[in-house]
Amino acid sequence: MARIPLVKSAALVLASTLMTTPSYAEGDLLFDDFDEAGDLFADDEFDGDDFSVDNILASQNEPFQLSVEHSLALNPKAGYKRTNHTTDLRLSSERSLGLLGYGEIELKAMQYWPGDVNKPAASLLSTVAIETLIVQYSLAETSAKVGRYVLSWGEVEGAGVLDVINPAPDATSGGTSFEPQWLLSGSYYMPAAEVSGFINFDPSVSAIPSVSLATPITKEWGVKYGATGSGGDWALYFGQLLPNSPVINLSTGQASAKAYGLVGFSWNQAIDDDLLKVDVAYKTGLQHNLGYTGLVTDKRLDTAIGLELNDGGRQWNMSLTAKHWLTYQSSYLTPAAPPVASNPTDWTYTIGVSDSFKNDEFNGSIMHFGTPNGSLKALTASLTWKPTDQWQTSVSYATIQAKANTAFALMDGLQRLTLKAKFSY
Repeated sequence: MARIPLVKSAALVLASTLMTTPSYAEGDLLFDDFDEAGDLFADDEFDGDDFSVDNILASQNEPFQLSVEHSLALNPKAGYKRTNHTTDLRLSSERSLGLLGYGEIELKAMQYWPGDVNKPAASLLSTVAIETLIVQYSLAETSAKVGRYVLSWGEVEGAGVLDVINPAPDATSGGTSFEPQWLLSGSYYMPAAEVSGFINFDPSVSAIPSVSLATPITKEWGVKYGATGSGGDWALYFGQLLPNSPVINLSTGQASAKAYGLVGFSWNQAIDDDLLKVDVAYKTGLQHNLGYTGLVTDKRLDTAIGLELNDGGRQWNMSLTAKHWLTYQSSYLTPAAPPVASNPTDWTYTIGVSDSFKNDEFNGSIMHFGTPNGSLKALTASLTWKPTDQWQTSVSYATIQAKANTAFALMDGLQRLTLKAKFSY
């Protein structure tokens, strides 16, 4: 079975289970390092079984696929009070469009139950939306794709260095997967290289309750050149992007999401069964609060290194990420409760292991996430039981410790126990 990297899986369980009031700085860990992350450890969204050749062929032979997932999140520290309680119904179909085309659609219906902290107004207890819509055509060395889907950049999963096109769910959404965007993308394939580009017509920017957005939403665009070498790959990236989470202007109380420039590089190298990964991004025009006088723009260098070690069915993942402000000023403040002094360089690390048992019927994962200075320490664990191709259940647990007088202080002591059951047919 193809295995999905643990770091991406682990980071999203943190993002989807940490139900607390966040800070909204672009450089804040919760909405930056967590935001560009992955799904529940062994969740179906990234389950390797779903991407097996047999399952792909089976789905192409069936006109429609239907799945129902029931999720319940509890807070053990508050007498197991419910924080999220939903039923997720999805209807999908994929098929060829003539000799050169391919189409895919997935409709999502969400039912919110009493006790869900994200439950909308009474008239909107149930929502229906297009989760995925893809129309793709290929001819010779070129292909073009338009619709609503997820487009990933970079190598180090969950680092937020290059993989910044599709937002991950924020800490109070209850979601468990990247948010698809309305994109137009194209690729040109060469023998050992590829040139690709995209336009994001309507980028998503997280809404902040009771805070208005003072900047217009502009289109995003990006270009990538990737090449394959001996046992590895490398790529160059150029783009103009929007922060997925806006910055609160401490002088006006309004939110801002100004476009910024990105120049990046990624590289991976296979070493026997293991993989070394590197991401680097130079970002210009990022906004930051200069005390209480307003927002200024600055340059930042983001880097991440990741290591994937494979031992049979067991996989270890480790990563270290640094985000360094190039013209840092001592009066930089990060919106929090109350605002706190920012750091010249923000460091985060992850280390985790995943394994499967009984012919992949059981999958277990555990991951530690934190900052080297101890301002944040998080531990997540998950166990998934999949007795048949149609039925899957999982239990996951997350706990956090955070220091006072840091951007993560409100997360201290947070705990989440999440139960899920999914049936597909």
